[in-house]
Amino acid sequence: MQDWIGLGWASPALVKVMLRVSDDPPRQQAGEQQDQSSAPAATTSSNTPPTYLTVDKKKRQVTLTETHSSATMAPSERGPMVSAPKMFAFDALFTTEDSQQDICGTALSEVIPAVLEGSDGCLLSFGYPGAGQSRTMFGTVTSPPGDLGAIPCAISWLYKGINEKRQKSGARFSVRVSALGVNATKPGSSSRDLLAGHATEAFDIDLEKEI
Repeated sequence: MQDWIGLGWASPALVKVMLRVSDDPPRQQAGEQQDQSSAPAATTSSNTPPTYLTVDKKKRQVTLTETHSSATMAPSERGPMVSAPKMFAFDALFTTEDSQQDICGTALSEVIPAVLEGSDGCLLSFGYPGAGQSRTMFGTVTSPPGDLGAIPCAISWLYKGINEKRQKSGARFSVRVSALGVNATKPGSSSRDLLAGHATEAFDIDLEKEI
């Protein structure tokens, strides 16, 4: 399972890409049929790492290697993966050994201070359906304080930073919140205002015009 975390802000390093890797297979969504064509190239047990994926936390990179079964095939029968290993480097790399707090701390350590200084910031997570994006961003309903996701951590740390700024400089801040639901798996589907039931005013948003 791979969960990609991307973040960007107005600074010399505009975009940073982080990767979260888990041994757990993606969970099948409710009402969704298993697509056999999208299954992994190799099957492994929960205690055996995939033979085609090597994770190097020290170098912050992953290596994809052609599986043994495809190595015996004729060139015309092979899939899109070539025999030479492919390496991908990231700004940060997380595994099951890393806690939610470690992940959120790394992902938000620069974007929150940048926002408090007046820059724009964005944190997003994407991956295969069921790969754990919701857990990364929200945590779980019964999450202890140390296992919260990036969004509740960002809100908490943002207001903590605002209070510190107010005490030091007397600066004034205005905070507005919006939440937009988009179903990326269904082309043409409309967006939803996730806060419509909790606010006195809900605005219709034209996603194409906003972007």
